Amino acid sequence: MGRLQTWGAAARRSRGVQVTTAVVVVALVAGGVVLATRSSPPPPTRAPSPAPSTRAVAFGDSVPYGHGLANPYLTPQIGLPPGALSQGPSTDAYPTLVARHLGLTMRVRPTNCRLTGDQLAISGAVADGNDDTSRDGQCPVPPQQARDLTDELAAADLGQHPARLVLLQDGADDIDFSACLEYQLARVFGIGIGLGHSCVANGAVTPRIAVDLAHVRSSLAQAIETVAPHAATVAVLDYYQPIPEPSQVEKGTAASGDHTNLVCSGLKPNTGSTYAAAQIVLRALNNAVSGAVAEARVHHVKNVTLIDLSSAFDGHGICTAQPWVFSGEPVPDTTLAAAAEHIVAAKACSGTDLLHRSMSCTVLAASALAAENGLEGYVWRAAHPTGAGQRAIAAVVERQLSGRA
Repeated sequence: MGRLQTWGAAARRSRGVQVTTAVVVVALVAGGVVLATRSSPPPPTRAPSPAPSTRAVAFGDSVPYGHGLANPYLTPQIGLPPGALSQGPSTDAYPTLVARHLGLTMRVRPTNCRLTGDQLAISGAVADGNDDTSRDGQCPVPPQQARDLTDELAAADLGQHPARLVLLQDGADDIDFSACLEYQLARVFGIGIGLGHSCVANGAVTPRIAVDLAHVRSSLAQAIETVAPHAATVAVLDYYQPIPEPSQVEKGTAASGDHTNLVCSGLKPNTGSTYAAAQIVLRALNNAVSGAVAEARVHHVKNVTLIDLSSAFDGHGICTAQPWVFSGEPVPDTTLAAAAEHIVAAKACSGTDLLHRSMSCTVLAASALAAENGLEGYVWRAAHPTGAGQRAIAAVVERQLSGRA
């Protein structure tokens, strides 16, 4: 499973209150004129109250976007039709499901690159712009920095169009949570193949991850304080655990016929260590999210609620009997064997004494990198919710928001 500038958190009057005040002033002035020309005042009239907003707005990253059910990229992805390119958020993602259940309106943009409507989640969007200063690879024309939560908030225009409900889930991409999992899972013959990066050291998240999570907490708190004056309810979601406990891994998910599931084959011999590392990362990430909510409440935001997803996928992680998240796509064994040959050879060459290395190591490294890039397509949506997973998240949100939205 994308930076916020510092915004003031002072409350502003909603448009509806301003309109009501203006109407009352006009009514009083008109009443004064009538009193000057009639002996008795007319019956008092009351301006109609503005209709409450039915708008629901979604902000965040690949989970509320529906990554895997929709493809944000300009190139085809394994598991989706060839024509599924640069798509807008999936209408099967939980924001649309929650809005529909609550009788609210949510317009979903039809394409990825134009931020319009109410479903503004962007796959890969980070909460803090400092955590991703790369170029936008999804929407490269015109060239721009990768879009983040700041862009989503600006596109919502909540000051002019308030919302009944705001859904916010962001922060996992600040630490590249999926890369943390890939590092643990993507293995061939017990050897890591170079996908992802390590996020845990000595029983805790690495110092770099800790710094990124501090950015997440600060940026999410500012975002909450920014949208709260323009929403009846702000629901902030933390994250689920996609890695199952060792006893829940289903036998036979690693291989089928002449195909191998890269994720499940990597998980099977390393379930205990992978689950332990994933728990450390998830706990740190969710602490940053809950810390942001607590910080906003200290700053007098009273309409924010935390939606806890930490145990929502228990028993339904990757490679279980009934998974609610995508694992890897089956890789043909011939493709996997060829890739493994390049990767293992490059690792062996790089491990030789520096004085005995030759230019052939450079060639092998290039071949290994190409092989790794080829295998990434088979794990592009790993750890993201399936349709069943999105429905499970929606059910948790609806239950925890009962009576509030």
